Amino acid sequence: MPLFNPDFGLISRVQKYSTKDGPGIRDTVFFKGCPLGCLWCSNPELINPHPDLLYTRSKCISCGVCMDACPYGALSFDSDNFIVIEREKCAACGECVAVCPEGALELVGKEITVHELVAELLKDEIFYQSSGGGVTFSGGEPLYQAGFVCQVAGQLKNSGIHTALDTAGDVSWSRFEEVLDVIDLVLYDIKTADRALHQRLTGRDNDLILANARLLARRGVPMHIRLVMVPGVNDGMDDLKARMEFITELASVKQVDLLPYHRYGVGKYASLGLDYPLGDLPEYRDEQIEELCSHLDAYGIPITIGG
Repeated sequence: MPLFNPDFGLISRVQKYSTKDGPGIRDTVFFKGCPLGCLWCSNPELINPHPDLLYTRSKCISCGVCMDACPYGALSFDSDNFIVIEREKCAACGECVAVCPEGALELVGKEITVHELVAELLKDEIFYQSSGGGVTFSGGEPLYQAGFVCQVAGQLKNSGIHTALDTAGDVSWSRFEEVLDVIDLVLYDIKTADRALHQRLTGRDNDLILANARLLARRGVPMHIRLVMVPGVNDGMDDLKARMEFITELASVKQVDLLPYHRYGVGKYASLGLDYPLGDLPEYRDEQIEELCSHLDAYGIPITIGG
C-alpha cells in the first residue's frame, strides 16, 4: 500500500450535488489509488496512486505546443498528427496541460490540504442540511488515505455534517479503525462471492473484503452493500444467491444498492492509452434489471437501483 501524508490528500475531484452516494444531496470526494483492477472500472484514472495525464483526441488541434512544453520529451505526433504519450517518460508535471489551448490534455490527481478540502465542502452545507445529505469519501479507495480522511471527516462531524465512506474493503482493518469514529455510513462493495472469480475479475481475491464486512457488522457500523452487476460476468444466479446469503448474515446492513453495469468510463481508457477490458459488452436492458431485482426482493432487505 502506498504511503500518503495524512495532512495532504491526493484527489481527482469533488463531485457536487450527488444523489447516488448515500442519503440526500451530497458532495463526493474522489481519491486516487486503488488495490483492485476491476474489469468494469468506470474510473480507471483513479487506480494509480499518483497523478495521471489524460489525452482526448477529439479536442486536439495538433498544434504541437504541448510537445514543446514537455521537459521530458514524453510527447510526440503519430502518423495521423495526434499526440502519443510515452507513459514511462511522463512525470505528470502538468506543463503540457498548462499550454494546451483546447483542453485536450488533463492532469488527474491534485494535492489538497485538510483545510482546503473542508472549506470547499462546507460551501454546500445548506444543501446537506436541507436534504439530509452530507459528504461521501469515494475513489479509487479512500482508505488508502485513511489519515487524511479521518481529519477531514472529523472536522465535518464537528459541524454536524453526515459522512459516508464508499469502499471496496480490500485494506487492512487498521485502516477502518482510523476512520470509523467519524464515519456515519459505509457503502461497501461486494463484487462476487466466489474467491477465484474475484481474483480473475479484479486481480485480487476477496478474503479480506469479506472478513472486513463481518467486522463492520460486528461493530454495528451502518452499511449499504453495493452489488455491481455485469452481464454474463458476475450475474449468475448461484453467485447472486451466495452474495445475498452472506449479506443477510450482516446485521448492520440497511439496504442493498444494485449497480448495473454501464459503459460511462470507456472514453477514459482511451484517454489513458488503454484498451477497454470488456470490449463491446452491452449494458443491461430494463427488463433484465427488473428480473435481477425480483431475485433480491425475496431476502427482505430494501433494494435500490444505483444507490
